[in-house]
Amino acid sequence: MAGTNEIRRHIAAVEQTKKITGAMEMVSSNRMRQVMGHIEQNREYFTGIRRTMRELLLTSQNVSHPYLEGRPRHHCTFVVISGDKGLCGSHNSVVLNYSMGRINETPGASLITMGQTAEEFFHARGRTPDISYLGIVQDPTLAKAREVAEEMTYMFEHALTDDLRIIYTSFYGRARGSPVEFRLLPVRLHDYDDVTDAESLQEIMYHPSAQAVLDLLIPQYVIGLVFGVMVQAYASEHFARMNAMHSATTNAQEMLDRLRTQYNLARQSAITNELAEITGAAEVLRGH
Repeated sequence: MAGTNEIRRHIAAVEQTKKITGAMEMVSSNRMRQVMGHIEQNREYFTGIRRTMRELLLTSQNVSHPYLEGRPRHHCTFVVISGDKGLCGSHNSVVLNYSMGRINETPGASLITMGQTAEEFFHARGRTPDISYLGIVQDPTLAKAREVAEEMTYMFEHALTDDLRIIYTSFYGRARGSPVEFRLLPVRLHDYDDVTDAESLQEIMYHPSAQAVLDLLIPQYVIGLVFGVMVQAYASEHFARMNAMHSATTNAQEMLDRLRTQYNLARQSAITNELAEITGAAEVLRGH
């Protein structure tokens, strides 16, 4: 059995760790409360904009737009979103390992990363991102989403890529906490097969024209999708970190309970040994 001094030092170390994990759990919990005030609105917007796009594609077969072009796929670009920090369980490793597998399956693919852990992950594996955004996922805003979306649309419009795909961690439904991939550009009807509540609006009238409406809507649609996935990735990261820190704090408390039991047993053993030594010495003195 370890000595009382060693156990006491161990207890002090675990108590310090518990304070740190408890503080991090509280910070993530507060940030989750802040983002949950907007996450449901973001979900409704994310769902609504995909439904609207499907309805427009169903009823606007005679219009054209550069983002709707089904040109041959010669080059693919993956946009990978992860966190800027660790200590969030398997959140980052799951989405990054999935992304690495998809990139390996696509020879010559370009890579755009959002998040410091993503950049470090691919650098460590000999893959330098073509574009890297740092600090952008810690505070997702519409202005930042517009900046990213404009860079992506520029690449597509100038034929620098033929297929833009985003990989992120979902915060909704069955896919919650799992990596999700979807095509951002080009916009194709079959990408919205999972939208079941869209209607074919045969009598809809566009003003001034269907072409003008699409020219205005599609760029805003791209910005909205980018912002939506940034918010989901942000919420997923803090949810995972909150759970990881809660588990760490619980484990630290259980370890403290065991260590204190060991400490009490060690003290009792030390006291018993001291009493036995005193009693033995007294017997020796009495015999003399």
